[in-house]
Amino acid sequence: MTSLLKRLISLLDRLRGLAVWIEIATDDCTYYYGPFTSLEEAEAHKGSYIADLKAEGVQKIEVQVKKMRQPQTLTVARTSSQAGS
Repeated sequence: MTSLLKRLISLLDRLRGLAVWIEIATDDCTYYYGPFTSLEEAEAHKGSYIADLKAEGVQKIEVQVKKMRQPQTLTVARTSSQAGS
């Protein structure tokens, strides 16, 4: 990704939350991947993230591709009280 493109994504994200992110929820964590410039770009990349998690033995994977502001944390671990909710 070029420096100009990264700056454009950052600007869009700050101004209106227009960057596209992949959110992958598992039993243990929620992961955020991005930012991407379009839904199509994110869709093209999500398979590799899912494959990595499956290779690590993750069973339950829920995926959403959405426009949103940059998450404060890219990996959010669940506590035992949050698991299954």
